Amino acid sequence: MDVQADETGFRPDPSATAVVERPVTGSQGQLFEDAHPTYADTDKIPAVGRRVAAPGPARWLRVLVVLVALVVVAAGAALALVKAGVIDKSGNANPGATQATKHDTSPGTSTVPLVTPVSSGSGTGTYRIDIAAYTVTVTTSTGRSWVSIGAAGKSPSFAGVLNPDSSQKEILLGPSQVDIGAGGTKVIVTSGKRTFALTPVLAPFSYQFIIKS
Repeated sequence: MDVQADETGFRPDPSATAVVERPVTGSQGQLFEDAHPTYADTDKIPAVGRRVAAPGPARWLRVLVVLVALVVVAAGAALALVKAGVIDKSGNANPGATQATKHDTSPGTSTVPLVTPVSSGSGTGTYRIDIAAYTVTVTTSTGRSWVSIGAAGKSPSFAGVLNPDSSQKEILLGPSQVDIGAGGTKVIVTSGKRTFALTPVLAPFSYQFIIKS
């Protein structure tokens, strides 16, 4: 039997219900039109943003240890101050401990009398002064009075009449003599914070001051 090859061709199969042709579009090698792009296998891991780790429990533990150490040191220092007497048990500072080395620079008040009587006579009196340098002040009251103040055996540093309610002050060194001519007059001897006042029992009156040997 002769077979005619030119009449043989591909025909649709009558038993097939539908034939769908696959369109060829896009670039070569792409199987599907809406396919997603693919990536080549390069054995490399894509870079990911670096995350900063939050402080963990270990860091807080170190901070806690430091705080506890500071508390222990402070407690030890306070205990040492208590034992030394700087701080008493009530927590107040001991002023005696901090001021133990402080020296008192204020001038002390001597218990020795500045002026002591030696002898007295008619219209005269002799007194001993505890220090060589001193001040003599003569004051008047309601009446005038003649006054002389000066070193013994020398010309007076002041000699004159004082008006009522007035005064005259002289700084003396060594033995001295003070003469007053009217009553109601006071003689005040001063040295530092020590003061001694004399009131003559009559006028005129003469005071002799000698220095304590």
